[in-house]
Amino acid sequence: MRFSWKVTISTLCILLLSTGLGSYLLISLSFQSALEREIAMAQEEMQLLRVSYEAVCSARGVTLENMKERSRSLTRTLEEAAYFSDHQFRVTTADGERIYSTLSSSSDRELLSKIGPRSSGYVLRRNEPAGRYLLHCAGPVVLPDGVLYMETVRDVSRLFHDRETHYQVYRWIVLLVVGVSSAVMFVLSYWLTAPIRSLRRAANQLAQGDYSTRAQVMGGDEIGELAGNFNHMADAIEKNVQELEDAARRQEDFTASFVHELKTPLTSIIGYADMLRSRDLGEDMRFKAASYIFSEGKRLENLSLSLMSLQVVGRSETEARPVNMRKLCAEAARISHPAMKAKGLRLSVQAEEGTLQGDGALLQTLLQNLLDNARKATAAGGQVALTGRKTEEGYQVTVADQGRGIPAGELDKITEPFYMVDKSRSRAEGGAGLGLALCKRIAELHRGRLRFESKEGQGTMVTVTLGGTADGQ
Repeated sequence: MRFSWKVTISTLCILLLSTGLGSYLLISLSFQSALEREIAMAQEEMQLLRVSYEAVCSARGVTLENMKERSRSLTRTLEEAAYFSDHQFRVTTADGERIYSTLSSSSDRELLSKIGPRSSGYVLRRNEPAGRYLLHCAGPVVLPDGVLYMETVRDVSRLFHDRETHYQVYRWIVLLVVGVSSAVMFVLSYWLTAPIRSLRRAANQLAQGDYSTRAQVMGGDEIGELAGNFNHMADAIEKNVQELEDAARRQEDFTASFVHELKTPLTSIIGYADMLRSRDLGEDMRFKAASYIFSEGKRLENLSLSLMSLQVVGRSETEARPVNMRKLCAEAARISHPAMKAKGLRLSVQAEEGTLQGDGALLQTLLQNLLDNARKATAAGGQVALTGRKTEEGYQVTVADQGRGIPAGELDKITEPFYMVDKSRSRAEGGAGLGLALCKRIAELHRGRLRFESKEGQGTMVTVTLGGTADGQ
């Protein structure tokens, strides 16, 4: 069942229960109050008649002993008196003998048996054939030598007819209220549940893979807050899915690049090895083939070592020890100096004193890779600058070269494994596209980051900001 129907039906049930019970109690209380007034009036009327009858008997000297002798004159007096002629009543003895009566019904012996010489009573009875409700009242008439009993009858059918009329009107009102309330409540519930339907549609679309869908936020109530929370959840899901897709894409690219990087040297190795195995070659040709096999083998060795370093760094945790960053920069420059000098490059080093909590071996690898990339990118006669300085975050190292530069569209990709801006140049110099990926992992392990600034034809500057505590010495 739809929630809007549940709201409508629940509200109608509550409305019917409250209005029905309230109206029923109101009608019942009104009827009971009117009936009690009629009973009070009937008893008061009976008491007045009883007192008046006693007064007439006293004035006429009527007693139980001479009742039969004077009944005729007493009856004539009662019939001539306007007060008695306007009321219907009956007077009987204790044995039920009728003394005087203007009632057509017989004496109510059950009622008379319940009253005494000093008490009165009443009973409400339904006259089945006529469907009338009659109020019988009875009380004692005290004479000097005994007691008579007076009965009066009052027709209260009007009260019961009015009550039935009120019930009938109430039923029609209830039907009208149900009809109008049903329409109003359905419209209201449909309007109130509109945000829930929007949220349900958004959830279905999200479940079907449309992660860009969002629920419409209507108002600032709880449903609006729920829609807002749903949108926050959808944002997080979309972000996570996008990250998973990017990771899967990078994994596929990594696998494809790895296969390609293996295929090229293996093809050369197999080709030259087959040539040596199947042909008679001269000394120069054999040396050339062996040189190709050796260089491609070294390339595979470098590739495997780089991959191993990348995997080890990605799965390990740094063993934080104090590292003198000035000495580390000087050591990295010393190791890189022979290769720089062989290519005709100038290497300058300016590093401030500072101690960083980190892994010295990994940080040494980071600097060596950055300097090696700068050497490969810079033509003979150029310059490579290594600088280091303390910062509030820790320590910052910058490697700047005067090489070819990197296109702006490639800067976001150069830290991906196997990504090479110039593949032919990188392979010619023994590169596999894993150096900057390794540098990025090492920087992340030291709560740091890499930032690249480059212009084509002017050079590249790589800034590594490392976290931790850098203290001057």
